Amino acid sequence: MNIYVFDPFGILTGPFELSDFPEVPGFGQYLPGNTVQFEKPLSQPEAGHVWALVEGKPQLLADYRGMVYRTDTGAEEEHVELGDLPEGLTAKRWPGRFYVWAGGDWALDAAAQIAAARAVERAWRNVQVAATDYLAMPDYPITAEQRADLYAYRQALRDWPDVTLFPDQSGRPQPPAWIASLAQ
Repeated sequence: MNIYVFDPFGILTGPFELSDFPEVPGFGQYLPGNTVQFEKPLSQPEAGHVWALVEGKPQLLADYRGMVYRTDTGAEEEHVELGDLPEGLTAKRWPGRFYVWAGGDWALDAAAQIAAARAVERAWRNVQVAATDYLAMPDYPITAEQRADLYAYRQALRDWPDVTLFPDQSGRPQPPAWIASLAQ
């Protein structure tokens, strides 16, 4: 006998033999109400699929229950239904920031990644310029040579976004040693 048990989602487990179920004295073998019997055993479902009872008939369905990802934001979402994923969801884990859904897979948005790196470097540059503002005051007591170094450093900071290495941090303008020693 090809007896299958189905759960509240209709997912079939089995096959079982009649002897796998309890015997009720005076009645014989007892089959619970959530069992069905088929003429032939169901084939082993392929990976990511399950047999389910749909309108009284066994049907092989995709099983994406669990965590899935929104293709518009990459956000995790719990999925509880059987069958193919609806539009806008994927089982492929979102790799992270700067990845967008394109052509059925996640793709690195290099332009967005570079734009973010540029924004970070501009913010760093703005902080460095602001940190030396007080030194540029005409009455701040520094030597003419230090003032020339300061002006050259501040100009290098302002020019930083136009340098070939920008936004690679290895190309950041370095302050003169005497400015660096003031920060300590």
